[in-house]
Amino acid sequence: MDENQLFEVIIIGIYLLGVLIIGVRSARQVRTSLDYTLAGRQVPWIIVLATTAATMVGGGASVGMVGRVYEVGVAAALITCAWYLQLILTGVLIAPRLRRLNLITVGDYFELKFGILARTMAVVNCWVFLMGGLTAQLVAMGTITNVILGVDYHLALVIGSVITIFYATVGGMRAVVKTDVLQFVILVVGFTAAATLLLIRAGGFEGMAQQVGREPFYLTSHWSWPRIASLFVAFLLGETFIPPYVMRCFIARDSRQAQWGVTGAGLFLLFFMPVTTFILGVSALADPSVAQAVGDNPQLAFPTLVRTAFPPLFSGILIGGLMAAVMSSADSILSCLATSSMEDIYRRHFRPQASDLQLLKVAQRSTLAAGAVATVCAYFFSDILTIFEFIYDFWAPAMILPFVIGIFWYRPTRVYSVVASMIGGMCGAMVWLILQRTSLVWLETKVGWLVDVSPAIVGLITGMVWLGLTWVLNQ
Repeated sequence: MDENQLFEVIIIGIYLLGVLIIGVRSARQVRTSLDYTLAGRQVPWIIVLATTAATMVGGGASVGMVGRVYEVGVAAALITCAWYLQLILTGVLIAPRLRRLNLITVGDYFELKFGILARTMAVVNCWVFLMGGLTAQLVAMGTITNVILGVDYHLALVIGSVITIFYATVGGMRAVVKTDVLQFVILVVGFTAAATLLLIRAGGFEGMAQQVGREPFYLTSHWSWPRIASLFVAFLLGETFIPPYVMRCFIARDSRQAQWGVTGAGLFLLFFMPVTTFILGVSALADPSVAQAVGDNPQLAFPTLVRTAFPPLFSGILIGGLMAAVMSSADSILSCLATSSMEDIYRRHFRPQASDLQLLKVAQRSTLAAGAVATVCAYFFSDILTIFEFIYDFWAPAMILPFVIGIFWYRPTRVYSVVASMIGGMCGAMVWLILQRTSLVWLETKVGWLVDVSPAIVGLITGMVWLGLTWVLNQ
């Protein structure tokens, strides 16, 4: 280990020690299951903003998307706007309504509106999404440590997982919220400083264009228009109403605090992340040492850029920002899994009259177990954005319509139609995914552009068709 790496390790060590201290101190404030899962429902809007934004900027939005900009260009950065637009829409239209319901999980919402079968399907979808999302964050964590510090990927994966799982287990949502605030500050400062320094060094966007050519600035230089549009819609729908954001609505002090916090996070990220992501990705493309290290794995671009483009002090701070981005999403997902285990599985199916202490223990043990399973999965699946695209394909078709109908168009007579749309949407997405993976000759030769259409879109359309047909038949 050279002197620069030692300096970076010290900075990371200080950051991780701070996170652990926050987790231990937060554990002293956890006295009930509500404290552990929803931070007592007393979080003000500015903290909701910070924890929501920190949760959004995880491994996919940082390591994954900078790698895609490196590979594809500006289209990848613009597609990320879909994430932040859905957060704004959720904040303005949905967050206050969800908070007023005083629920605990997404499953509670589905049972309240559509019954037990809908709840069961919703819980299954939540677990698929959350386990996939957690696996992606852990992959990003291992990749960052491996590339920057030269630590073996599997060892780095275990170290990062253990620390994240520990403070999430002992402190619950209270620890998650507090560490998210710290992580939000670190990632904003680190990403802003890095992008600004790189832009100045290159001589602005014009200087960047001269270094790498105009191609990264063209929207369709690599991806077709159907693929760009399809991915934008998939990203927009794929994270709409997912458990970590719904939980941010539930932990807010009241409906107004939920609205301001979630909306503010979306607005901030919309003006901050796409530009930052583009600058970092193009800067990596312009650095010959990055290209040499990346090879065929573009998601190594951001960690490699951090290691090669900055002096030790600054790279150490930026490494902390990268770790903060990943850990803030991972701990939020762990908290959601713990809450779902406690409420949707244990209390629902095993012990309805469980004491608060029993529920608290179940939540803590579930955090530990879910983190361990995701760590094992991260050994075998290492492409971050492929993981995200997969879980998006199954979330939107089954979950978007019920949420929207339940809030804006709910009638008891529409329950059967909504459940049918969930089943139809999931089946449509699965069939289309199989067709894409088998690369049917007819699809490629006759309607080749359809191959680029996301299963999430096909599934959502299928769900809408089932909704309409069953609603008409019930009249």
